[in-house]
Amino acid sequence: MLKNCSYQSKRKRKYEIFRLAALCKARAGPEEEIYKLAKSFQKKERLSAKDAIHLACASYDGANVFLTCDDRVIRQAKRLKLETVVMNPVDYIRQEVS
Repeated sequence: MLKNCSYQSKRKRKYEIFRLAALCKARAGPEEEIYKLAKSFQKKERLSAKDAIHLACASYDGANVFLTCDDRVIRQAKRLKLETVVMNPVDYIRQEVS
């Protein structure tokens, strides 16, 4: 029974990823420059590989804003002094509405 729950959970997560991916206007591919950026972010701010690659993709693609609920990532990204603004989604909505 527990395996079935785990399978359903993975299936729902996979569906949600595909649903959200369909909303993307741009996709970052496996570029050597992205890898180098991610490695430098990891080295400078001790970001996890996952966080570093996400920030590197956003930075490489020239994203204006990168949204995350992870306060630690927001602080680390600020210290990296990226052109991409890294902020909490709630703060972003407040900023855009006002």
